[in-house]
Amino acid sequence: MVAEKLNGSCLCGSVKYFINGGVKAVANCHCKTCKKMTGSVFATIAVTAEENFHFIQGEKNLESHQVSEKGKKYYCRDCGTPIFNVVKKYPGNYMVLVGSLDEPSLVEPVINIFCESMLPWLKKMEAMKDFETEPNR
Repeated sequence: MVAEKLNGSCLCGSVKYFINGGVKAVANCHCKTCKKMTGSVFATIAVTAEENFHFIQGEKNLESHQVSEKGKKYYCRDCGTPIFNVVKKYPGNYMVLVGSLDEPSLVEPVINIFCESMLPWLKKMEAMKDFETEPNR
């Protein structure tokens, strides 16, 4: 399920955007670069055409960093929230970080990529004990 219009923002709210026209794909990327850029064990990205991505506010608060010759990341300069990446191999597309969506449940990843870098314990997550909030001590 992927909504036709998606809203997103950074943690501090200074950058706000929407995606109109849907996304092409949603994937969990386990590459080492995505791990480092997000500070997490993988990045969930929604691929959308550049023309589908529109700023509501805060475009001037967006900073960029050339990660490598292959790509650049864009993030809020005030709070550091990663918003999207541009990858040279996929011109005209934005790799939007699903965590920046206001309702990330509106998209669902359908593939895992760069699984040679996937942490082995991720396959055991379903067996882990779940808590709705922080567990009591």
